[in-house]
Parts: sequence; C-alpha cells; structure tokens
Amino acid sequence: MASALVSLYSSRGGVGRTFLSVNLAVDLLLETRDKALLLDLGQPVSMDAALFLSLPQVNAIEQILPSAARLAPAMLKSYAATHKSGLDVLGLRAPHAAKAAPVDPDALSALLERLSAIYGWIVADLGHGFNQAWERLLDLSDAILVPAAPDALSLAHARADLEFLRQRNYSQDTVRLVLNRVGEDERLTPQAMEQHAGREAFGAVPFDRNAAANLAGGRTYPGDHPRHEVTKAFDALSHALATLAAQGRARGPRPKAAVPGTAAGQPDAGPDIDAVKRSLHQRLLETFDLKYADMAVENDPAKREELRQEVTRQIILLLDESSAIRSREARDRLVGELLQDVLGLGLLEDLLHDPSISEIMVNSYDTIYVERGGVIETSARKFLSERHLMRIIERIVAPLGRKIDTSTPMVDARLADGSRVNAIIPPLAVKGAALTIRKFPEKKLGFNDLIGFGSLSPQMEMFLQAAVLARLNILISGGTGSGKTTLLNTLSGCIPAGERIITVEDSAELKLQQPHVITLEARPPNIEGKGEVTIRDLVRNCLRMRPDRIVVGECRGAEALDMLQAMNTGHDGSLTTIHANSAREALSRLETLVMYAGFELTPRTIREQVTGAIDLILQIKRFKDGKRRIVQITEVTGMESDVITLGDIFVFRQEGTPTPQSVRGAYVATGYIPRCLADFEDRGVAVPREIFWTAAAGAKGQA
Repeated sequence: MASALVSLYSSRGGVGRTFLSVNLAVDLLLETRDKALLLDLGQPVSMDAALFLSLPQVNAIEQILPSAARLAPAMLKSYAATHKSGLDVLGLRAPHAAKAAPVDPDALSALLERLSAIYGWIVADLGHGFNQAWERLLDLSDAILVPAAPDALSLAHARADLEFLRQRNYSQDTVRLVLNRVGEDERLTPQAMEQHAGREAFGAVPFDRNAAANLAGGRTYPGDHPRHEVTKAFDALSHALATLAAQGRARGPRPKAAVPGTAAGQPDAGPDIDAVKRSLHQRLLETFDLKYADMAVENDPAKREELRQEVTRQIILLLDESSAIRSREARDRLVGELLQDVLGLGLLEDLLHDPSISEIMVNSYDTIYVERGGVIETSARKFLSERHLMRIIERIVAPLGRKIDTSTPMVDARLADGSRVNAIIPPLAVKGAALTIRKFPEKKLGFNDLIGFGSLSPQMEMFLQAAVLARLNILISGGTGSGKTTLLNTLSGCIPAGERIITVEDSAELKLQQPHVITLEARPPNIEGKGEVTIRDLVRNCLRMRPDRIVVGECRGAEALDMLQAMNTGHDGSLTTIHANSAREALSRLETLVMYAGFELTPRTIREQVTGAIDLILQIKRFKDGKRRIVQITEVTGMESDVITLGDIFVFRQEGTPTPQSVRGAYVATGYIPRCLADFEDRGVAVPREIFWTAAAGAKGQA
C-alpha cells in the first residue's frame, strides 16, 4: 500500500498521547503487515517513546534533517532504533541536547518524503506544542487524531483542540477524536465524553487497571496481549485508519511533501474544486441573507470583522459537510474566494488589484475580457452563475443607494477607488447581465509618463504646458477608451496651485492635486424618477461659485452650450472632453450638442460661439498596438464664411503598415506658427519658436 501519515495532536499532556501513539503504531504494523515508523516529536526533548518501549537509545532526526533529502532509504532505515515488535522509532532531539533552532518545515517535509518510500505507516506523536513545522506535518497527514481522557479538563481541551484545527481549516474528514482510558471514571460513558468534546469518536480505548504490569519491560498490547480488550480497540482503530487512508487515496493523492525551497504542497487532484465552489456558494446564499448585511456594517470595522468571521466559520462548516477536499491549501483558497464572493467583489477583486489591467469587460457570467497594455484579451476567470454575477453587481450599486432590477435595468456607478462601472441586465441585455469597469491608475500620470508611453513628444509637452498656463480653452477629442480622461488629468496638473478649480463629472474620476478644488458629480434620478441633477445643472451652478477654471469631464449633452458661454464670458483656461474621431468632427459634434439645449440658434451663431470659446483641440487615438497617441494638436483660428478654420500645429505621421504588435511613426511640427503665441506673451509665458519648425521632428511614436 502507499504510505499513510497519522499524527496525534493535543495542546496539553496527561491524555495518554504517547500510550496511544506507541500501541497504535505497533498495531498498524501487525495488522497491515507493512513497515511502520514512530516519530517521537515531543519538545524540547522527549524520550517518552524510548522509555515506554524500553529502548536504550533513539536517534534524533535533528541531526539528519539538513541532509535528509540526499540520504539513501537503506541508510535512513538503519538510522532508526527498532523495537522487538519490528516497530522503528526516531526522536526529535538527543537527550541533553543544547537549545536548538526551530525545526525547518521544508527540511521536515523532505525527510517525510524519503521516509514515505520506506514505511507504509508513519505515526507522529507531536507532543503538546504547535509551530510551523508541526503545522506542515499536519498539512501532510492522512489522519489527525485528537485524544481525550475521561476528566472534565481533558475533554474541554479536546473540544478546544478540535475547534482550533477547524479554525485552521483542516478537513474534519481528516481530524478525528479518539477516546482514551474509557471506563476509568464510570460516570463518564463514551457517549458522555463525546457530548463534552462536541464530536463523535473515531475510536475508543478502554481503561486497564493492570496496565503497569501488562506494559512492563517494553511490552505493548498488540504485540504481547493479542486477545486483550485494549488490543481489540486498537485493532478497530487500525482498521478504521486503513479505511480512511484508502478513501483518501481514492479521492486523490495526499499533498506532496515539498523539497527545501519549494511550496509546501499541491492542491487535491481528485475533487472538482470549481464544482465544490459552485455548490458551497449556492448554499451560502441560502444560509445567509447577505444582500444587505454588509451595508449595515460598511462603516463599522468591528461589526464587519465579526460578519467576516461568522461567514468564514459557516464556509468551513459547509466545506466539511459537503466536500471531500482534504488539502488545507485548496481549502484555504476556497475559503478566500468564497469570502470575496459573498463579502467582496469576487473574482473582480484580483482583476481590480492587477495594475496591468485598465478595463474589465464582463460580457456574461462565463465570458470575461480585460484590457492589458492597451490590448484586449480573454480572461480564464468566470463567475459561477448568472446569480453570482448579479450578486456582485448588487454589491457594487447597493452602497451607493442605487438599485438595479427589471424596472431599472442599467446603472452607472463608481467604486471606492474611483473606477467607473456600468452594469446592464435583462431584459435590455439579451444574453444576461453585462458589466464594464474602467480602472484608473493609482498614481496620477504626468507628462514624463506620457512621453515614455510614446503618447506625445517633448516639443508637444512644452507647448501644452504653456497653453494651460496661458489659460487657453482646450477641447480633448477622441474615441471610447482612447485616453481622453487620462490626458485631461495630466493637463490639469499644469494649473497653478493658487487658482480655484471646479470639476464637473458624471462619475468623479479626475484626481487633481491642487489644494483649491471643488468636485461636483451628477446624480441620476431615484427609483421614483425624481431627484436627478444633470451635468448641465452643475455647469450652470458652478458659474455662481467664482471659479478660476472649469473642468468638465465630458460634454455629451445640452451642457455644451453652457460650457461655451462660460468660456466666452471670462472663464478662460477651461478644459473638457468630447467623443469624436477628428478635430473637424469634434466641432461638428459640439455644434450638435448645443442644439440639444433647445434654443433656436442658427448654425452660424453656434459656430461663432465655438470659435470664440475653443482655442485648441487635442485629438487622441488608440492604435492597433494598444498605445494611445495624440495625433493632432490643432488651433481654432477663426471663421471664413460659415466654416470654422483650423491650423494643425503638431501631428503624428504614421510610417509603414501597422500591425497589432507595432505601429510606427513620428510626431512632427507642421511649420504652422500658432496665433495663440500672442496670448502667451501677454501672460508672460515663453515658448521657443523653434519647436514649431518643420525640421524639428518629434519623438518616435512607435512600439
């Protein structure tokens, strides 16, 4: 048979742990006819097994741990002391050994791996300590036996030990209660002992009043008293352990002991962990009313931790009841993932904390895409079910006082870190709920970062910084996901610290570092359709707040007219963005948005408003290689007839045929000298004219 490891653990002495270890090891040897080893690991030094078996000397594993992985099996076998029954014994440290360093868990794992090739059974008496090495040994155990003697204190400690191991997430299929000295106190029946310990017994060894005589001279019950009642109890325990080990092997291999420098073990290969997770998740939702539970404790760390501990306890209980996963590594991973699912944002947590991911797109519960480095790729992760995805969406919107259901099937929201969220569910989303999360970097990007990314040239940076200082009104144009908000954030960093800035957004995404900033955020209507505050409302209100600069996250409606009027009435230096694919198209789009305001304005009047308000248009584009580049810096120069005239200052000129891996090109000055330089001079902002010469080619914007 394959090797099996049985560990006896107790937090206190006096429960007969050594008695059980010695007799059990001998019984396993005789009953299964397989080699057996007893490890006496009492700390700091224990010779209980040697004294019990009348062995003159037991060698210490401490001396061979550093080289255990290199020792031949025959050498290890000869190193152990052998009892007359055939049982081999090894101790932890030699008697009177100097105080030594703690046992290295990796070295102990390596030794167990070598010993498993020699012995069919390894019985480890752990003493009554607990440390990292013993934790590793328990991780590798096929069975963990917790002994209890018939007295109130012993039973209370056994109950505490069982609960301790449960909290450490050891499988309760592996952790078993063993009753010792049953009948010593006639008032405590086996049933009463089980009740006190809070666990059904896996085995029960009766009390023998003649034990001292029967065990004299190194005798054991299985080896020297084969028909004794105590021996029969050990026979039953051995058979139960053999069955337990066989069942464990049928479910999958025991976690492998690691060699030094590697992980402690591998997850179970047997059970379908995803299927177990789906089942446990369903039962958790049936057990807990978690839809609003976390809302009640959101701002109370103590209550939130209490809820977390209760949910953890329930997960472990359900895990013990409904699965055969023995590996604590796999169990810990399951507990962590389920905690994220019911108290956090599930698998989104890891994606949100991955700094390389800028966008998360959930097309359905089992189809997820992410954008990494500007390139969209499929994620291997998936939600457990449609209900699981809906639960996560509800967790996102509920703390914001928002609701999503068939009557309100789509919602825009914002996570605590500022990430923008859009969710849409059936009946609008035909194939099931869909979720899109736009992440923003924790660190605010500066011009040096954008130059490093190849988004613009140093000459362009110099001009744009001067344009912000000279209070030019700037319109940033681009498609979805082209980097408009990032560029707006970067430009806002050039605004002097003493100016009063008011930002207006649908969802607050801008991260201005200046001290004098007021952030305004639009509000959607409530469930009754009331209470809506639009971007236009906020733009009109901020004009009464004495702003030096107005920054509007995006013009997408009638607020465009109010923004243009503000720019035309002394609020210079304002910034905003718009969805468009070219500078000329941005102006057409702006004209269309002004019409939404409902005023009977002629096209020429609108264009005059635009010409008087907008100084610069920055066109940004995302290319096939995933990089964002400013492809045009264009000045609005005036009007000829009914047409707004433009002048390109810098452009990105593409070279060769683009590929998904590489887009080659360069930033160049067109040779056009912008008229706004006069405003620069009036405001004391100096820009060298050399940067506008055609010969001054910009940085390469290539992969």
